[in-house]
Amino acid sequence: MRRNYISPEYTYNNVYGTFNMVEESSFFGSKMLQISDSILVDNNSLIYYENLNNEQLDLKIESTLPSIIYDPSVDKLSNSTLSIATQSQSTYQLSNQTVWNLNINLNQILTNYIFATLKQNRTFEGISNNMTSNNSVDFAISEYISNNILNRYQYSGITMYLTYNSLTVSNTLKYQNTWTPSIISDSNLLNGLKTTTSYNYSTLTGTFTQLQPSSGFSFNYYFNLLFNRI
Repeated sequence: MRRNYISPEYTYNNVYGTFNMVEESSFFGSKMLQISDSILVDNNSLIYYENLNNEQLDLKIESTLPSIIYDPSVDKLSNSTLSIATQSQSTYQLSNQTVWNLNINLNQILTNYIFATLKQNRTFEGISNNMTSNNSVDFAISEYISNNILNRYQYSGITMYLTYNSLTVSNTLKYQNTWTPSIISDSNLLNGLKTTTSYNYSTLTGTFTQLQPSSGFSFNYYFNLLFNRI
């Protein structure tokens, strides 16, 4: 057989399909994760198991290790800030009917909640770190969420709860308010919360007025978030 001694310009290497975390549609159809119609981020924790490399390969072995607990209450507190709305408030209003701003990172909370849900359901079971482009299953899952799931949900509503504490009775200071998941009750629902979202629904600002005078009361607060599929 005659040789032409022309070297190939390209080489072809087999790679794992998990190197690409963007779902591609095709004429014959494509795989897509089945997702819920709505997501309520409340105070119910999600529990899952994985090995020390953050992989989910063998549940029997991994269940002997300490469980991983995702606490949405901790996550919501970490991704929100409560501050006094200083603009257009007089000294009198600051001491009496203080206006507060609650800023929430919706995208991060939703991402973290979906991540824990996928882990709990072992959606990526059998995939090891070396089967991903960044040698990290966790990074690959986050990429999958960002590329394929986030844009399928939209913020739908917030339910906020609030109770007051007398500064003369409780061991708290003026303007020192407490994140308290245990106050969830219809009787503690906050009315009059005004909300605005960013153009892409990634963040939310809730504004409300403290009805009890700040000079004598602090408050406990908590909120749940609802996202619906679009």
